[in-house]
Amino acid sequence: MNLKAVIRESVNLKVDGQPQSVIVEFVGDKKKQHFEILFYDLDPYNEGIRKWDTWELSIKWKSDIFVDPKTGKKSYFTYLLCDKAVPVHQMGK
Repeated sequence: MNLKAVIRESVNLKVDGQPQSVIVEFVGDKKKQHFEILFYDLDPYNEGIRKWDTWELSIKWKSDIFVDPKTGKKSYFTYLLCDKAVPVHQMGK
């Protein structure tokens, strides 16, 4: 799914072994919610993704289920992953 998003927090340099993440607000979201987008295959800093820029992100969903070994209760976690990013509007360019 391709969604336009405004970058809301600064992008940090990559830490080895960890996916990078970017905090965004999707264009048109009336509630102006912020979401964390994970980057496994791209380096958002090297791609030039910066705070206040608008990018079209190719988003995929990933779900993890955690089962508490003591109670057997399940917890569900949903992650947003980006594997392709195209600039729409960049402040410094």
